[in-house]
Amino acid sequence: MGNAVAANTSCAACHCELTRKSTEMAVSHIDHGVYPHAHHGKTYQEEADAQYLDGPPEVEKAQNVVKNFVRCLIKGLPVSLLSVHGGTADCLAFLDRRLTQLELQRTDKVDAKRRQVNLEEIAEVVVGEYGGQDFNLPTDALSVTLVLDSGQAIGFRFDNDEDRDTFALCLSMFIDGRRLDISKNIGQGPKPLHKV
Repeated sequence: MGNAVAANTSCAACHCELTRKSTEMAVSHIDHGVYPHAHHGKTYQEEADAQYLDGPPEVEKAQNVVKNFVRCLIKGLPVSLLSVHGGTADCLAFLDRRLTQLELQRTDKVDAKRRQVNLEEIAEVVVGEYGGQDFNLPTDALSVTLVLDSGQAIGFRFDNDEDRDTFALCLSMFIDGRRLDISKNIGQGPKPLHKV
């Protein structure tokens, strides 16, 4: 064992200490074959398991982000909706508790009606400036565009890339989950969401 400290142990059965180098150490059945200088604490896996009872911190953080996002959407998440005429309109985005329908309501009008969009009708979730080009939406790097099966699109602008990415990722997960639920009821495979 290379640089091990010489110990005053011997093999009970063979007396090999006579031919042993001074830097070697014998480990016998008397000490149960355990290297005497080894740390006898928890294994790496035991320590990792004890430290992350609910999973690694990245997984826990991601779960919290999704939970908070759902809570905000159920109560009404303030969003900026892009207009084909330029500019934005302040709206509230809602998600029903079954995670099946997105609703948008303008905040500048009293008694404004909610526009309902079934999640399974969203064909694509496009992040960035190119998502709205085909629909005359003034998208930029902080935009998310929802392309609908009907050929229409809904564009959103966010204050930062973290909010943009959270919206796009969580909504994509909900869309995929909704399509999976529908396909189970129909008995066919889900139509995958195309996310760019």
